[in-house]
Amino acid sequence: LIEDAGLDDDQEGKLEKMLGRQYHLITRDDRLETVAQDIVRHFLGRGFLGKAMVVSIDKATALRMHDKVKRHWAAEAATVAKELVKLAYQPRGGESTPERARRDARVAELKARYDVLASTDMAVIVSPGQNEIEQMKTLGLDIEPHRRRMNDSQPTLDEKFKDTADPLRLVFVCAMWLTGFDAPSCSTVYLDKPMRNHTLMQTIARANRVF
Repeated sequence: LIEDAGLDDDQEGKLEKMLGRQYHLITRDDRLETVAQDIVRHFLGRGFLGKAMVVSIDKATALRMHDKVKRHWAAEAATVAKELVKLAYQPRGGESTPERARRDARVAELKARYDVLASTDMAVIVSPGQNEIEQMKTLGLDIEPHRRRMNDSQPTLDEKFKDTADPLRLVFVCAMWLTGFDAPSCSTVYLDKPMRNHTLMQTIARANRVF
């Protein structure tokens, strides 16, 4: 696009500097860590637990986000399991009826949360590229298992994501599935990529529906 725009050297330099700065800010590791933690917190706290897409700036960031969310997800599952065990082994003698009701309500809430944590499947959906395995390796990322799954999954990942009953509830994308793709139960889009105009409207439309 920059080539086709016919910019002079100064304009091109200014544009590259601006885009470069934005990219480094968006992909800072500590920032992605915070966003991943927030996605886990928000995903589990939504009123309607529909499916969700995490939209990252590029392929490498989508892979990073997947790994970070998985890590925070596992930590949350461990925390919930620990609280459930603690509540289960607390002596119940001498509890008043309201206390017992509160404890039972908390146990039911934690069990429901744990069910979602234990059953939810996640996947990376990115377009194939030449030498992508080597390119990602130089960034310390392993795309191979993800690519294998994208190619070999039966039913296909898009079918699984469209199927309301399928546990594939969270996908990590950067460009694929943002246009011309329809999963009616996708209720949330975590948009972490600068967008504008038509592409932005198309992306918003992924979740803008009554299911």
